[in-house]
Amino acid sequence: MKKLLLILLIFAVATSFSQPKEEFDLYFNAIFSGNYPNAKKILLKIKREYPENVKTKLIIANYYSVLFETSGGEDKYYNICKKYSDAAVTQLKKKKINTNNDVFRIISAKSILLKISVKKKEYLSAAKNMQSIIKYFEYATEHQENERMKYISGMYNYYVETAKEDYPIIYPILLFYPSGNKKEGLNSLKECTNSSDKKMQTRSLHQLALIYYKDEKNAALSKYYYKKLLKSYPKNLIWQTEYLNALKKFNLIDDYQKQKKIIKNILIKNTFLTEKQKKYFLRKAEISQVQ
Repeated sequence: MKKLLLILLIFAVATSFSQPKEEFDLYFNAIFSGNYPNAKKILLKIKREYPENVKTKLIIANYYSVLFETSGGEDKYYNICKKYSDAAVTQLKKKKINTNNDVFRIISAKSILLKISVKKKEYLSAAKNMQSIIKYFEYATEHQENERMKYISGMYNYYVETAKEDYPIIYPILLFYPSGNKKEGLNSLKECTNSSDKKMQTRSLHQLALIYYKDEKNAALSKYYYKKLLKSYPKNLIWQTEYLNALKKFNLIDDYQKQKKIIKNILIKNTFLTEKQKKYFLRKAEISQVQ
């Protein structure tokens, strides 16, 4: 009887720790798939069951950052996103010692805000967000045996150098940051595309697709990473329209027209989007209307 109770106790503890992770994974799969109603449904369940979990706050911030983007940049979504990102960082910074996972979450929370600041062209705000977590980037570069730290290090190594080139207004601030290395950054991100963690693999593929589109201006490699990404998540219209813009930028007219038809077909069949979101993607894809 004692052995049976012990086994049941172990099972109960294991379940209590695995269940949140499974639900968090389901949320990200829904977001990556472009199924925003299902993502919201999972999010509300997570919020109800694990209200104080720092990962819950990060997921809420992530969800509203997606709404910010797919609404065309409505500040009401940014404000909610910022509230939960800041709450997650505050909760994590209260710990005396941060683990690799804590560092990853702090940088994830700040990166959400940094990304929106860049979209809003608030570059000084972006620099300020980055400045507040420099010590965590330094930590990541010293712990690259951990896959999450390797990803963060790759992002920092690459983007701190391109930021110096792309945003002269914040160049004086960036001079005080630890130097990066674009080649090392790219290599780290490429290694992370082989991760057994689907979320890590997806994030790395997306970053490389963006880098080769916007920064390296390499059409072949941008196409390669977008195709790998969209093979897994063909209904993600954020990524589909990014890929369309990349093809347009590289003047690949035939590929551009084919991609436009793909997006139009997705929009015709898509029942997940609100009217506002549909209009946003129609505008991004330069499509007049769908039946």
